[in-house]
Amino acid sequence: MSITSPRLTARHTPFDVLRGLVIVLMALDHVRGFIAPMGANPTDFDSTTVSFFLVRWVTHLCAPSFVFLMGVAAALRFAAKPDDTRGFLLKRGLWLIVLEATWVSFCWTWDISKTYLGVLWALGACMVLLSVLCRTSSRAFIAIGLALILGLEWANFQPDQGLLRMLVQPGSVSILGHRVGSAYAPLPWLGVAALGWGMSSWLVRATGSQLRMLGAAMLAIFVAYRATGWTDPDPWTEHGRLAMTAADFVNPSKYPPSLCFVLMTLGVAVVLLSGPLRGTGRINGVLEIFGRVPMFFYLLHLPLAHILANVFAWSVFGSTRVPGTEPVSIALIVTAWAVVVGMLWPVCRAWDDLKRRRRDLRWLSYL
Repeated sequence: MSITSPRLTARHTPFDVLRGLVIVLMALDHVRGFIAPMGANPTDFDSTTVSFFLVRWVTHLCAPSFVFLMGVAAALRFAAKPDDTRGFLLKRGLWLIVLEATWVSFCWTWDISKTYLGVLWALGACMVLLSVLCRTSSRAFIAIGLALILGLEWANFQPDQGLLRMLVQPGSVSILGHRVGSAYAPLPWLGVAALGWGMSSWLVRATGSQLRMLGAAMLAIFVAYRATGWTDPDPWTEHGRLAMTAADFVNPSKYPPSLCFVLMTLGVAVVLLSGPLRGTGRINGVLEIFGRVPMFFYLLHLPLAHILANVFAWSVFGSTRVPGTEPVSIALIVTAWAVVVGMLWPVCRAWDDLKRRRRDLRWLSYL
């Protein structure tokens, strides 16, 4: 999705760099899931290590930043092209849902007997809903976003399993005997997207100092609210080790995204936007290219990571997964991640070049 500058004539580069960072970190999370020993849980504070937890924790930035940036991008596109943005969001959203229910779900499990709806399902559903709301004012979008994030958490709405539950909580439903499950509930994530839409014009104009102040304020509110343990679905507790207590404190509910989760992750994202992602160095240049083709990267990295993990496990252990009796190897996880990203870099660079050269091929915008 195109992101424009304050004059709506060029992409706002820091947003692309942030999107590139989160898509690369998302690959780390997924590679970890494929290559770590079966059953290894980085957030099981009775068995995890600090390094294994951190491999998971840094990837918390991904989903909120991606959904938030989608809202920002949608708003800026609407400002530039108000006549066709509603149709674009509707078609794009439905396309993401189809991809999630088919290609992406299969790449997770190699199993067509059940369907898993992940982050693309939430993104697609949010786009469909934004297409209905797109003529709402920026202030109203911020109000909608806060109402959804706060209201759903404070109300603790817990419907029975079925389609309604899947809109607000992780859940599942059986459709003609076929199980469909999801941890990504669209309505809380719509709150994050609505905040992005409402804040879009300010984010483009904001100075680095203003962004740092906002990010610091969000993180301070996170610490204060998290310390109370009031309404987060996943409250923190004290553990035998101080490090694990600290880890639990910075691990609020992601499914669904709680107020603390949104404050923590978007606080970090805004701080990154205030300066580190505004540079023109080589790393930011690479991240910018990844950030211009995130869908292409996403659709390729899942099967690639899954296949490589299966090949490794089969060659070493004679099974498709690393046995649960093996110790967690952070070096193996990071190396596998680097291999996946390195293999995708030339392909993504070529795809970005094609999209920039062939703007007449409108279908390219859907990948």
